[in-house]
Amino acid sequence: MARGGPTMSSRERLAQAEGPTMSARERLALAQAELVQALGVGAPVPAGFDAARVLAAAQSLIHKRRRGVERAWPLLASALGADFALSFEHWARTHPMAVEPDALAEGRRFAASLQDEGRLPSEVSGVLLDFDARWRLIPEGERVPRRGVWLVVRRDDTTRRIQVALRLPGGRVWRWVPEVRAR
Repeated sequence: MARGGPTMSSRERLAQAEGPTMSARERLALAQAELVQALGVGAPVPAGFDAARVLAAAQSLIHKRRRGVERAWPLLASALGADFALSFEHWARTHPMAVEPDALAEGRRFAASLQDEGRLPSEVSGVLLDFDARWRLIPEGERVPRRGVWLVVRRDDTTRRIQVALRLPGGRVWRWVPEVRAR
């Protein structure tokens, strides 16, 4: 059976997949997978589903993700101000939810994308440093606690100052920014 590409419609994939060996359960699983894609990353709405309702549910999920990140990262939300909602929703449309939704991990991934674009406010860098000293993100998008002693040293993109964080056993983090000496 040939694999359907992203340009194939759900009806074409279903017609291609239907054959003497495809059961009703397999057809349902295919339709559900397409529905999840439509809800999560804005893929086309599969055949047999009300497009308006699926789009409304997808928008509702994005708003729920945004509210979770606002609660988990209040400094990021306040630093971006009114631009936060629009920026996050734009980012969320191209970045699917993790299997186990986690607002802390999602907020860190969002902040990383802002940093890559050069739009991360400088007042957020300390909170990101603390997060990176306590947690690491795995490719699946989940956060995993760091163990033992962990040192994070980074240069702030906007202030161009070195920042240091040290995670001690037990989870306590010491953070400091060395003073710049006047010459």
